Amino acid sequence: MGDNNWQVKLCEGIPEVKLAQSVCDMCNGNCGGSCGINLFIKKDMLIKTSGRQGHPLSHGYICAKGMLIPEILNAPDRLRHPLKKDGKGRFREISWDEAFSLITRQLKDIKAKYGAESLAVHVGHAGVRKEFTPYVELFCRLFGTPNFSTSGSHCYLSKLIANEITCGSLPVPDLPNSKCVILWGYNPKESYPPVKRIINEARKKGTGLIVVDPRATSTARESDLHLQLRPGTDTALALGLLNVIIGENLYDREFVDKWTIGFSELLQHIRQYPPEEVAKITWVPADKIRKAARMYASCKPASIASGIAPELLTNGFQAERAMSVLQAITGNLDIPGGAIFTPPPKLSPVLVETATEKPAIGKEEFPLFHKYTNRAQANLYPRAILEGRPYPIKGLIVVGSNPVLTWPDAGKVKRALGKLEFLAVMDLFLTETAKLADLVLPAATFWERDEIWDHSYIIGDPRLGIAQKALPVGDVITDWAFWRELTTRLGYGQKFSPKTEYEAINFRLKPLGLDFEQLAECPNGYIYQEKQYKKYEEEGFNTPSGKVEIYSKQLENHGYYPLPTYHEPGESPWSTPEIARDYPFILSTGARALSYIHSRYRNLPSFRKRAYEPLVEMNRKTAEKLKIKDGELIAVESLRGRIELKAKLTEELHPQVIYVPHGWAEANVNLLTDDTVLDPVTGFPAFRALLARVRKINLSHHKSPAL
Repeated sequence: MGDNNWQVKLCEGIPEVKLAQSVCDMCNGNCGGSCGINLFIKKDMLIKTSGRQGHPLSHGYICAKGMLIPEILNAPDRLRHPLKKDGKGRFREISWDEAFSLITRQLKDIKAKYGAESLAVHVGHAGVRKEFTPYVELFCRLFGTPNFSTSGSHCYLSKLIANEITCGSLPVPDLPNSKCVILWGYNPKESYPPVKRIINEARKKGTGLIVVDPRATSTARESDLHLQLRPGTDTALALGLLNVIIGENLYDREFVDKWTIGFSELLQHIRQYPPEEVAKITWVPADKIRKAARMYASCKPASIASGIAPELLTNGFQAERAMSVLQAITGNLDIPGGAIFTPPPKLSPVLVETATEKPAIGKEEFPLFHKYTNRAQANLYPRAILEGRPYPIKGLIVVGSNPVLTWPDAGKVKRALGKLEFLAVMDLFLTETAKLADLVLPAATFWERDEIWDHSYIIGDPRLGIAQKALPVGDVITDWAFWRELTTRLGYGQKFSPKTEYEAINFRLKPLGLDFEQLAECPNGYIYQEKQYKKYEEEGFNTPSGKVEIYSKQLENHGYYPLPTYHEPGESPWSTPEIARDYPFILSTGARALSYIHSRYRNLPSFRKRAYEPLVEMNRKTAEKLKIKDGELIAVESLRGRIELKAKLTEELHPQVIYVPHGWAEANVNLLTDDTVLDPVTGFPAFRALLARVRKINLSHHKSPAL
């Protein structure tokens, strides 16, 4: 969609229609920039949205999801009142007083019987705001449980930790000023169109584009060079690029000598990754590896924009480490057009020091994940619930997340949720997870509450803003109000400060010398600091040595590889040939699609019109050999489970690779994924590389599988 700013002028002549300026939080509100939008409101109902001209990120652009916000808010099946499940498994509406009484009683009982640590709290994107997440963590600390987790258990945080260990912080690509961009497992045309617009503008000025992706997407086809790698081999490819850059003396010797440690060890290490050997591992021809390395190292400044795909592997942490080293040795750290360090706004911390008797779930298995996040690793919750290891989880509160569709091994997840003594879910709709809950709580949307947003995480723009509440809440509740009331009912209210949502926002903004009203006067956001480059020349890097730690003593001391090292995926034709004999395809899952965001909104008709059903993509020639036709219903199976969906034949995939989208209840691909072989450093699951097989279905004896 393009600029729809004409609608703003039209609004001026329509009686009773109010215009509110806001931002869209559909895709990236918890991860970075938000597009500017106009809200058209009539009688307290949102009737239309449009792109907001002059917004520094989106410039009047609005995608289909943004245009369909009114359908989300006004959907007939949206949750409007708390729901309690009766003894027959049916839901009935209850008052908020009854809902809070129920959850308070249940949490007190669980704490008395099993200890505070037996409660876990998990938050995702849809129902919790980034800047207010610390208030959820505050609740957990006051209650006494260490088991607070977020969607960061399988998104973003592995990349964050890898970069913090290597260079002290996570840099972001300065795309407008880059002369060469590598999109690594990242397709912004589908996942974040404003970034694709930035790249398109840079391309007009001569910026080179390299795409690393197992799929020959339209973005890959538009690039100067597409490296179509085997899923799960990102680390090997990055090490192959390092081999060429170092071997041909294309690295920044001055930066390496002055600002890195471990380069001599890296020099020896990468000798085992020459392009010819890497080509055998990755399926990327050796000449393309050399060409990409030369292009990236020679076109300075250059940047790497990686999506979450590389970290969703059993070797994902090492892949992110290798990319961080690539940026460092080429001297592309913290320079215009390179990988820049833009610190998030300094907001007041919301913490209270409390001791817990037991460690967080996952702390023992993934100590560095816990050290850098202070959170539990939610991928181990099902084990704790079903097996009591390291201790049992008996209660779970889920906010804005749908684990049945988004966590690995959905069959195990569903069994685990069914075994809980108490499950509460807070969301906008009765999701697959909410259907299993004892108590369902209706959440306010982004546009029914006051929200803090910033642009530092995705595009490196030091810009902070506030999206003011534009619509009445009704009988739903804001996240902050929920946690404040629950904390008060449990007897910890005096420690949950401030007392109102407005005061809470002002408290967070205090270090910036701002308040709610001042920020509200800046619809395009407030620049909280000027961009600065090469800060390391005065401050060093935020690592123990003050330098980029190519060789990490910290990793070594924890028993991990101190240099970026490649290992085969947990399941692959090479690591598990005995499995590959029966499951010969490499299955990749979960790439972003413009029509949806994760598991959300497939219940809404207008969204369904854009993408009606899930499809398994497979190479056309492979399908012909198996006598599978385009649109034919087939089964996809792994060691964990089976789903049925129609085939989509394509030339975009390698003959041995198949792809299935995530987030569909009708064909839940996470019935196929694994939660036992995880990234050894961060506990991330291997959503993007596992083994599977396809089967034709005898429709005369067909019976659809259950979720």
